[in-house]
Amino acid sequence: MHKQPNTPRPAASEDLLAQHILDSIAIPTFAINTQHEITHWNRAIEKVTGHLAADMIGSKNQWKPFYSNLRPTLADLIIEGSEDHSIRERYTKKYQQFNVVDDKYEAEGFFPNMGMGEWLSFTAALILDENNNIIGAVETLKVISDRKHAEQKLLDSQHKYRELSTLDDLTQLFNARHFFVKIDEEISRSNRYNQSLSICMLDLDNFKKVNDTYGHQFGNTVLTEFANIIKRNIRHVDMAFRYGGEEFVILFPFVIAQNALTVVEKILTQLEHIDFKADNGDIVNVTTSAGLATYRAKEGQDSFIKRADKAMYQSKSNGKNQISIDG
Repeated sequence: MHKQPNTPRPAASEDLLAQHILDSIAIPTFAINTQHEITHWNRAIEKVTGHLAADMIGSKNQWKPFYSNLRPTLADLIIEGSEDHSIRERYTKKYQQFNVVDDKYEAEGFFPNMGMGEWLSFTAALILDENNNIIGAVETLKVISDRKHAEQKLLDSQHKYRELSTLDDLTQLFNARHFFVKIDEEISRSNRYNQSLSICMLDLDNFKKVNDTYGHQFGNTVLTEFANIIKRNIRHVDMAFRYGGEEFVILFPFVIAQNALTVVEKILTQLEHIDFKADNGDIVNVTTSAGLATYRAKEGQDSFIKRADKAMYQSKSNGKNQISIDG
């Protein structure tokens, strides 16, 4: 166990030598004694903090460059012999990382009081004499704002990629790839908890003719508006997907097909009553056919989807712009 005697200050010549050594180090560094007085404040830390050694040495103001109110630095805490859990508790919201190796502590955090705000990585270690007594502590700093900003940019980019990889570019509904992920999850949930699950397959009627007559840009307008109708009508627990060109799917957790029917009827009715205006001035009305199915216990994914698809084609055969329910 380290002792903390009332050690005398080093001779002035020793102080001067130590200061010269620290000044030659490019890493911002300061040192304190056991009375928490600053004994050394090198040129690198002057440059980073804007606080001059002449003003800092001999004071207990090591906190000022970093905090708006008096609080101990990491060097102060290890001088006091704070236990690991005490330091963790004090800095739990401030620092993202905390490692302890012998008497060396490492951490990083954001300091809003430094200029426009800076991310710092810093270390603190005890200074011991030849008898293993504590005579002070030294703390080093490194500005890591560029690295943190780059990390955040990468995280944002990864998040955006994950988001884009699950969304259809045009409609902003989930895409077919994500559909197969979610239906597998919902089927597993249904099997595990014996909960209801329904699926609806929708296919816009005569959409190829619409595209051929009025162009793909007009068709894209129809697809986007249809997706908006779906989003406005489903619950927050429901999930809508663009399954193919003009094919869409809705998953309805916790309900049987008969109860999902009301929502699908609203979707069909709202689409039917929209007057789409083509470039040539034509008013075009578009309809959709739908098929609903309720998941059967232990049924496979393929069978579940095929039953809804079969019901949708039944709607097509029966005259379109209607809903059929399997089973």
